[in-house]
Amino acid sequence: MIKLKTFITQFIIIFSFGLIPAIICQFFIKKPVDRYIHITSFRYGKEPSVIRCNRGDRLHLTFSTKDTGHSFFLEEFDIDAKISPSSENVEVFKPSDPTIKPLLTRELVFTARHPGILNYLVAKSNFRCHVWCGPMHAFEQGNLIILPNTLLVFSLGCIAGILFLWITGIFRRTTGSKSFGKNNDYHEILTNKVLFKNTVVSRWPQIILTIFAMILIYIVIITATLGTKVSGRNLGVLMMWSIWLFLLVAIFTPFFGRIWCTICPLPFIGDFLQRRSSFIPERGRTKDFNNRFYGLSLSWPKWLRNDWLKLIFFLLLATFSTTLVATPVVSGLTVLGLLLVPTFMSLIWELRAFCKYVCPVSVFVGPHSQMGMLALRNKSQIICDNCKTISCQHGSVNGWACPYGLNVGKMKDNYDCGLCLECTRSCIYNNVSLYRRPFGSELRIRNRSQAWLTIALFVIAIIYCILYEGHWPEARDFVNIIDKKNWGLFGIYSMIVWVLVLVIVPGIIYLLSYTGSGLLKTGIKVKEIFLENTGVLLPLSLMLWIAFVIPMLFVNKTFIIQAASDPFGWGWDFFGTANIPWHQFMPRMIPWLQAIFLLMGFYFSLRNLKRTWQDSQLTPKHLLLFMLPMSLFITCTVVAMMFFFTN
Repeated sequence: MIKLKTFITQFIIIFSFGLIPAIICQFFIKKPVDRYIHITSFRYGKEPSVIRCNRGDRLHLTFSTKDTGHSFFLEEFDIDAKISPSSENVEVFKPSDPTIKPLLTRELVFTARHPGILNYLVAKSNFRCHVWCGPMHAFEQGNLIILPNTLLVFSLGCIAGILFLWITGIFRRTTGSKSFGKNNDYHEILTNKVLFKNTVVSRWPQIILTIFAMILIYIVIITATLGTKVSGRNLGVLMMWSIWLFLLVAIFTPFFGRIWCTICPLPFIGDFLQRRSSFIPERGRTKDFNNRFYGLSLSWPKWLRNDWLKLIFFLLLATFSTTLVATPVVSGLTVLGLLLVPTFMSLIWELRAFCKYVCPVSVFVGPHSQMGMLALRNKSQIICDNCKTISCQHGSVNGWACPYGLNVGKMKDNYDCGLCLECTRSCIYNNVSLYRRPFGSELRIRNRSQAWLTIALFVIAIIYCILYEGHWPEARDFVNIIDKKNWGLFGIYSMIVWVLVLVIVPGIIYLLSYTGSGLLKTGIKVKEIFLENTGVLLPLSLMLWIAFVIPMLFVNKTFIIQAASDPFGWGWDFFGTANIPWHQFMPRMIPWLQAIFLLMGFYFSLRNLKRTWQDSQLTPKHLLLFMLPMSLFITCTVVAMMFFFTN
């Protein structure tokens, strides 16, 4: 009850900090004027890419194209203007009813005003192209900004409110909660729920869901490789990069930690080959139930038992992400490779070597699962300490050995556990369970490779937002090796990404850590400060990823429905939806949702920064000074991304 009151109080304070300037800015509206703007379309952008106007301005738009046909699609104003290279006139359709005869005009005129209360709340709209003009067509977009920008002003006020709460919290700090084990915030969810517990422990539901996920994987591979080359109409591409990525980033990871790994089909065949069964555990080549039935069962090299190899694979995929998204065949073959590699590796190395040391999906879910609200832990540490068989790690007649080689009694975080649930079956003392906990409970970064992986996730999230959701066509030229063959620019882009991830951003955080240590002679090693400071980026990183995937799903809603009816783009129409008109899902809400999630990331990152160091012996004044460099870095990043998402 106390926590609920605290949450409500903090929410009211933050909301008030945002609401007051948002109301004040409404009194600074300039008199509406007529604005005459000529928009030039080209692959893959528009010039100007940003239109700024005042509320009530009358916009007079004319159009031209430098190459092929394009369109000016602005759903919030019910406009879809088709632009042809052979005519100065445009055909203006209504997205709400494309069957209405289009208006043929040389100048498109409309008033920059939303209906009702939206007139005061919505400041940013995206105009897009609805005529396929090449493989990177989906990234052709621009911004319409109507001033006063209520969302931007409100968001900046909320940032100030969060900073106010954070600073005042430092001076009234209580005993810290930097706990990596169970505490009062961990609530067991299998207690006295027999049906639910039996469902979780049983292998049948898990195997059924895994097989279902495997079927979806095959659908992705087949439709991506054999279907249409237009990525926006290819079912495999949409299933992978719109639906699955959204679910993984925005639902599975923040709410359920590594729940995707529970049903992931990638290691399924390899597990079967190693175990020779999916249901009945048998002893391996040693006394343990350790999955060594087929293959060489080699141990993974000790010098690779860290995250560096995963980091390299992740950066390679991130570097060529545009090719993956814009070229369906490449997406399909990549997914096929991700299915074959772990199967091949299972015949050479023991357990799930792919999942532990190679899997690029694990790069995301591993660190961010530490923020997740679901955790697997032991019930009693005393039982684990006195356990001689360590069946959770070595297996028993009821369950195989942990495919990740973990001892539940020594688990302090979600990072390594793939949530395969074997330990809930193999533990002879029934001492393993699932727990619900608050978001962002873990604050632990153990080593440099984990720190660099966290930095990579943080940096790539920002790069993706700028590259795929920004209005700058010049940025997309740097990654267009598909039809423009910009290999020189792509080389520069690749170098920038790798240097940012491996050198510049880690160097900035190390410098900030060194500065914080230098401001006060705390005696804490700079390496320890660096690792802790890196860990506080995880909430902000996860929320940046969520802000990134929201448009990926919302904008492509109609295309997903169309592709489901015509999965290969061969003219089929199973459900009668293959040719329905394009409508985005709540386009006016996208900037608001992105701003809200960014504010949440800011709040939790600052909260975790305070929690990390509040058990130190520093006075509140010295503690604030110590955390100041890193807090400024987080604040500057959030302010910059807030301008990007809302302005």
